Amino acid sequence: MFQLKRFGAAVASAAALTSLSMAIAPAAIAVTAPHRNMSVVQEARTPKPPTSTTCANLSAQLSTQLQAAASALAATPPNVSAVQTAIAAAQATVAELRAHGCLPAAPSTPPTCASLAAQLQAQLNVLASALAAVPQNPAAISAALQAVVATTAQLNSACR
Repeated sequence: MFQLKRFGAAVASAAALTSLSMAIAPAAIAVTAPHRNMSVVQEARTPKPPTSTTCANLSAQLSTQLQAAASALAATPPNVSAVQTAIAAAQATVAELRAHGCLPAAPSTPPTCASLAAQLQAQLNVLASALAAVPQNPAAISAALQAVVATTAQLNSACR
């Protein structure tokens, strides 16, 4: 018999990860838009922005990885090893997005897309660790997932 109580959190997690994949793509694409509010000298000294193709490809890759994690969480029973693999891949992709300049540098001011992306990456590490723990602690997994969901909501509001 299917127990909704047992798998309800996994379904909610899958929905949150899908929402997260939709939040990252606009942030990465927005950074690639040309900014012409600087002098020619400043523009010459500024590193060239990444190509929108690179950022778009990395954003699509991240979206696919997060959807794979969501699907693995929604499985009955949830496929923990597949979720761990997808989250690890997503972490690497977020690092690539930052390395290629697809996400802006994090300033010391209120949260921006870049600082929220860095926060999300750290929270994904915590979630991956909670999923890898033996024995698994559902409360720790739930808390880590809630942190990821909260940051996803902030990314949606700040980066659109």
